[in-house]
Amino acid sequence: MTGLEAPLGFTDCGSPTARASRDTAGSDRHAVTPVIDRFIIHHTGTTDDQLDFFSRCNKRSSAPTFYLRHDGSVIELIRPGAKPSSSGADWNWRSVAVETLNETGAPGYTVTEAQTEELAQMIAWLATFDGKDLDGVPVSFTIDREHVISHRETCECPGPFLQARLNDIVNRAQQIFTENLTA
Repeated sequence: MTGLEAPLGFTDCGSPTARASRDTAGSDRHAVTPVIDRFIIHHTGTTDDQLDFFSRCNKRSSAPTFYLRHDGSVIELIRPGAKPSSSGADWNWRSVAVETLNETGAPGYTVTEAQTEELAQMIAWLATFDGKDLDGVPVSFTIDREHVISHRETCECPGPFLQARLNDIVNRAQQIFTENLTA
């Protein structure tokens, strides 16, 4: 995993000094107790590399935690303790979000086998923090379909290819996590 510090992990990307806080949710910005309890899978909707787009202030104000390329390489765009801006006000405060670069465009929006394997690896990694803090934020995360969701479950992303494979990715993540416990 490679890490950047994209300006969108902050309250003002023009002056990146204060991190976006996980203690508010919803369009009314009501107070919540910070937690990471969801892993949300997104897709870019394009086959063009989007790293530059996500690495700076952008027209969508989008800032996922991670960006996943075709070869399975992961770039950390914002620290996991910073609130992502990717899944909507009711979900950002409680999630780690990964934006997955599509291998093909519409209508399937497919991704590579390396990407589906890496998604499972990332989910298993997050589960190792259950009951602990990750970058200063408490984690309450179980590898199941309640906690591993797609952006489609909060709107219309990540496309039919990844959506149809979420159960397989969750099952693979459970296998990886169990193997790591016994290693």
